[in-house]
Amino acid sequence: MKNYDIVIVGAGPAGLRCAEVLTNEKPELKILLLERKPEVGPKVCAGGLTKKDLDLMEIPDSLFEHKIQKVVIKSPKQKSVNEREGLVVLYAIDRKEFGQWQADKLSNTNVDLLTGAKVTSVEKNKVVVNLSDEYSFKYLVGADGASSIVRRYLKIPVEKRLVTFQYRIPSKDDVRFELHLSSKHFHSWYAWVFSHNESLVVGCACDPRIVSPKKLKSNFHKWLKENDFDISAAKYESFPISYDYRGYRFDNIFLAGEAAGLACGFTGEGIYQALVSGEEVAKTILDGSYVSEPMQKILKYNRIQHKILNTLIKAGPLRNFFFNMIVFLLKKKGAGNNITKGLS
Repeated sequence: MKNYDIVIVGAGPAGLRCAEVLTNEKPELKILLLERKPEVGPKVCAGGLTKKDLDLMEIPDSLFEHKIQKVVIKSPKQKSVNEREGLVVLYAIDRKEFGQWQADKLSNTNVDLLTGAKVTSVEKNKVVVNLSDEYSFKYLVGADGASSIVRRYLKIPVEKRLVTFQYRIPSKDDVRFELHLSSKHFHSWYAWVFSHNESLVVGCACDPRIVSPKKLKSNFHKWLKENDFDISAAKYESFPISYDYRGYRFDNIFLAGEAAGLACGFTGEGIYQALVSGEEVAKTILDGSYVSEPMQKILKYNRIQHKILNTLIKAGPLRNFFFNMIVFLLKKKGAGNNITKGLS
């Protein structure tokens, strides 16, 4: 058995950020970062950062595929186009490049990064990798996503999650970022249209407790046809998003990012929550008396979004009325700018 001070499961944004803060603050710590995939970075998602992410980390411009300033939001009877000079709403990124940039920051440190390392069981003060290799820990961090094995070890269920479907359509069109609100197709959620360098990502999401994945997929295809999207040459993708938060500290075990259920149940936003929680878990490990204000801000932000989502779920036949009102307000210059700035 190999012994480590800290074992981090999952080399996504949360795990990489956690390892970076730990090794920068205490270079002498022995840290093991485990990634089940053969390389760090690739992940199916819409692929966007907000200004909040850039306030947290100095991310080089070279990682941005597009800087999106124009947001189009459509409801059944309204359309809002919000664009403010100097305000970037979203930064399109390639998740593989972003992950590998984070991983490069761990070069020449005491962090051992192992890829192709699937944690097959968690036991008291040790993890077993690929059924045979054992690593002991003083602290364990589960940053291993919506299906976290660390969360399962803690016997914390996941009841609130989104299922998502998206198509990556080959395209070199103008930069686009659109949200389409339609109760008929997506219940309380929406479809997105998001430009990347060589593709247009078009997707949707819903909680399967509200709409079955089969029904959502059928509705999505109807919507794609109604909006003239050609998916004949597109790459189909699907991924879960966990928003079932039930705490992040459990004695010497921590959860970060989606493993902690810190994504937003309405917007699906999760990278910022992953980066912050990874950093804050590291600070808590370094100082057991540390009180995390950034985590409290994230939880407050998520609660506001969950209240909006619950209102829409309960609205029933009035849901499209609320969607139309949201877009109507976004068309008003003051309210629209404030909402757009708040989301970014």
